Amino acid sequence: MLHTGHSSLRLSTTCGRSAILGSFSIPHALLREIVRMVVSETRDLIICKQLPRTVSTRGLYRLWRIPWPVEDFRPIACCNVLYKVIAKILVNRMQKVLHLIIDSSQTAFVPGRAIADNILLAQELLAGYNQAKLPPRCTIKIDIQKAYDSVNWDFLLASLRIFNFPSRFVVWVEQCISTVAFSVLLNGSLHGFFAGTKGLRQGDPMSPYLFVIVMEMWHILLKLRSQSDDYFQYHWKCHDLGILNLCFADDVLIFCAGNINSVRTIKTTLLEFAELSGLGVNPGKSTVILSKSVREDRQAIIDLLGFQEGSLPIKYLGVPLTASRLTTTDCQPLLDTVDRRLAGWNHLSLSLAGRAQLIKSVLNSLHVYWASAFMLPKSIIQVLERKMRDFLWKGASGSGYAKVSWAQVCKPREQGGLGIRSVLHMNQAMMSRHVWRILQQDTRSLWVAWVLRYKLRSQSIWAPMSTSASWCWKKLVKISKLLQGGLEYRIGDGCTFRLWTDPWHPRGVLLSSYPRGPAITGLPADSLLCTVMQQGQWCWPAQTHFDIQEILAELPMIGPQQADVIQWKA
Repeated sequence: MLHTGHSSLRLSTTCGRSAILGSFSIPHALLREIVRMVVSETRDLIICKQLPRTVSTRGLYRLWRIPWPVEDFRPIACCNVLYKVIAKILVNRMQKVLHLIIDSSQTAFVPGRAIADNILLAQELLAGYNQAKLPPRCTIKIDIQKAYDSVNWDFLLASLRIFNFPSRFVVWVEQCISTVAFSVLLNGSLHGFFAGTKGLRQGDPMSPYLFVIVMEMWHILLKLRSQSDDYFQYHWKCHDLGILNLCFADDVLIFCAGNINSVRTIKTTLLEFAELSGLGVNPGKSTVILSKSVREDRQAIIDLLGFQEGSLPIKYLGVPLTASRLTTTDCQPLLDTVDRRLAGWNHLSLSLAGRAQLIKSVLNSLHVYWASAFMLPKSIIQVLERKMRDFLWKGASGSGYAKVSWAQVCKPREQGGLGIRSVLHMNQAMMSRHVWRILQQDTRSLWVAWVLRYKLRSQSIWAPMSTSASWCWKKLVKISKLLQGGLEYRIGDGCTFRLWTDPWHPRGVLLSSYPRGPAITGLPADSLLCTVMQQGQWCWPAQTHFDIQEILAELPMIGPQQADVIQWKA
């Protein structure tokens, strides 16, 4: 267990003499001695419920984000290896239950959840904010002031008890967070000695998970207040799933109807949570986004919150959220990032092989985060590939020409290419993962649950799409067409597959090939496949129409009477 805790750490972030222990892998011959040392240091925590001072003492650095005032300096206190091993052991236990206690609106540090879910859902909820005909809506982007540094310890420990963590485990956490002491490092030497009174430390393996638990209490408080307030109204398309907020650590979006009563409930809850937890809102960096349909209460909402009014697009989790489609201007930060990397290599004398390796290992990874959340515009994909192509063939000199086509370069080495991945193909592959989760109905994801409830509405993703769908959803549906040929629908009890809109038949989606099928057979377009099955056999209505005879001639075999399964073809 100790060896697992040690090997799973990023110990290069440790400082001082403890960094020596973290800098090397542990040889088997020394492992026994190291375990003896670690056990001697952790014995007081496990048995006596006390953490030795040698483990919890820190050297405190202060780094400035802006030169002034002093309150904006950021304290940095690195943890030593022994403490990190202890904390990692506790984290390994905590991770196993987080998905059971943390709501699906939080995706940070919870195993099995993806940051892209927050981006995709937020983008869908903000779609149409520029249309006056839709219901009035309000989105509040919260900036928590000095989030980690302000957490109230008593509130955190009470939260752990509320979630039924064992009392011994709570005591261990209390010892880890409350026995810390600091010495300020000035000009290379330590000065003073004082104890901490609140906050979580950057670099502590436990801090992200403890902060997620604190933010879960915020979600619970907001849920209770909204349910008890008769005047509170949910954001459009959020009521059925009870969506109130999206959190990724301290990046918070709050959603409600665009009226003063709903916003007042949000404001009251923010103040109450700040008093309990110590996590206050920074009004100068928080914004409120109101849809175009909010007219009467617009100024009253802004005055009540005390935040500045924002406009779309806004930056959330490093990417832009828009009311309509993603434009070239919205993607300019991505292009700027690539340009900065290329500018840093201009002074290097690189061979063709070296430039190819930099493209594969660096440039090809810069757009991955964006490509996992959006289908990038064609113009952006072309610009990215042009920058890669110019760097590959011209290098820093800017002279030269392409020896072969870019399509040939992107082929695998076995096929004569350089193995550089195509930006378009990467984008399509990463967005296809989201389509696959929809097909699997993975409701552990709040975004997938929202899509099934509000987009598909018991329909198939292959069914005809509404013309009023958001640009993001249109792109996903288009991507799904690329997957259709690689999917195999294995029929079981037929209670999941759609008769007319799922591609279970060799001819694909029957409604596309035979649009008059529902009218001819009398089977509605939303019928399940089980309506034409009985005791594991096909039982179609008697028909002599040519179209129906074509369908019946190629019916696939029905498998065991189990759940229907969608899988990739071998």
